[in-house]
Amino acid sequence: METSAKILAILNLLGVVQALLLAAALLGVKRGNRTANRFLAAFAVVLALSVGGATLASEPLLFAFPHMLKVQDSITLLGAPLLFLYIRTLIKGNSESGKQDLLHFIPAGLCFLFLAPFYFQSAEAKLASIGSNFHFWSRWTDVRSTTLLIQVISYLVLIVLMLKEYSRKLRQQTSPAENHVLFQVRFLLGSFAALWIIGALKFLVTLLNPAYDTPTVDMIIPASVTVFVYATAYIGLSSGEGLAGTGDSSHVAKRYEKSTLTVERSDTYLKRLLELMNTEKPYLDGNITLQKLAKALAISPHHLSQTIN
Repeated sequence: METSAKILAILNLLGVVQALLLAAALLGVKRGNRTANRFLAAFAVVLALSVGGATLASEPLLFAFPHMLKVQDSITLLGAPLLFLYIRTLIKGNSESGKQDLLHFIPAGLCFLFLAPFYFQSAEAKLASIGSNFHFWSRWTDVRSTTLLIQVISYLVLIVLMLKEYSRKLRQQTSPAENHVLFQVRFLLGSFAALWIIGALKFLVTLLNPAYDTPTVDMIIPASVTVFVYATAYIGLSSGEGLAGTGDSSHVAKRYEKSTLTVERSDTYLKRLLELMNTEKPYLDGNITLQKLAKALAISPHHLSQTIN
């Protein structure tokens, strides 16, 4: 293996450890949107397995880890759907989750079923298959890479549409937590788009000129994903909000679904409340209560409570 490929392999394996630590940290977080955290943790595990599989299945490491051959082929097809579900849950809460979400994983499932006979072969049989059926596996790599590129760009479009809707909402009313979510989504979207561009360029270059298909070039995409993992972990650790997101507010909506307070009146009450906070500063009163605040605003305590929630 070339020296540059060895260095990239070491960095990639360190990235695998970082991704698994990130997944463990997310699963241990008790605050924020825990469903979104589970999706992101699963996404981190997929990145770890994809990078680890691609690194250990490269020459000459594949002779030491033959069972890692093609492992990442089906696993990588889980990445884009999990990122989409994470961002959707982060932005919209759990209200849109359901059994239909399993449809997102059909491509990965079909890929696994296709490769299952290969997965259950012995190490010697796998190495022999790669050596004797080079043209078949080369065509398979092209088909799988094309499918992955189409899948990722499709989910990127869906995420962009969600981001536009969310940004439009924040123009009317925003909070520090929502601004953090917007920054986080933009970071993930931009980074994932950059990974797609790198992958597409690598695919086209090696397709047009197989001479560039070297161990070092093979390590470019896993190395790029490793950088993405480190950046994601840094964003989570450097921000007070972390990667936990905001809590799911769907239970609040259900609690007030029979209320007579309309959205328009709630917005009016909110403006009056903010104006009162800025002018009279009632929060400086140590004895302030919800009832006193509602009386000062000339609205019912129940509607004030709902507006605040």
